[in-house]
Amino acid sequence: MILTREEYEQIVRQKAKAESEAAAAKKNAAAAIEQADRDAQRKIREAAEETQKEKDRICQALSEAEIKIEYWRDLNENLLRISKERANADRNLKPKKEHTGYVVVSSTEKEYRYKVDRRHWETVILWETVLQTPYPIDFTEEQAREETKELIGNDGRGNWLIARLGINMYYGGDYEDLLENSKWNDPQPEEHNIMFKGRLRANYRAGYWEIIFSHTKPLGIVPADMRAR
Repeated sequence: MILTREEYEQIVRQKAKAESEAAAAKKNAAAAIEQADRDAQRKIREAAEETQKEKDRICQALSEAEIKIEYWRDLNENLLRISKERANADRNLKPKKEHTGYVVVSSTEKEYRYKVDRRHWETVILWETVLQTPYPIDFTEEQAREETKELIGNDGRGNWLIARLGINMYYGGDYEDLLENSKWNDPQPEEHNIMFKGRLRANYRAGYWEIIFSHTKPLGIVPADMRAR
């Protein structure tokens, strides 16, 4: 088939038009992709900036909270220190600034009955000691319970306070719980004077909270400064 000149020129024009349209479409697609990339980068930057602002806000709030916590911690420690010094002065415990504020009210040998199974009970001889704390009955039960944790928690500041009385081990349950605790791995518990969880008592006559607890052996020689007067 032989094309006429006009037909050939028409085909050339159509080809040129198609190529031009393809180039334009390619250019437009590239521009659209570039614009989409710019938009994506902008959104990423905006998101990162917003995230950083939120992070800065949280860090600022955390810093302010830590400052407040430290302030209230210091204030609470000062109030506790003052309260303890007043309690020591009230009970003539010296030196009032250094004394722990704990004194032994009594220590009694006592039979302790515990259940072995559904039908049987056993009896063991334990000791029951009453300690007067430096915390007045104006303290709530919750406050007194929290503060008396210092008897067996030293925060790295030295020996347990209770160790001055010859207590060298603590178990946070009752005697029968210790016997049933398979995880208790001390091979010779009889060599220790083990203290069990204490109970609080508000002594309204004396005006102070007391803590009562059982232990497996008698106290050692109670230091003179820890004897009730």
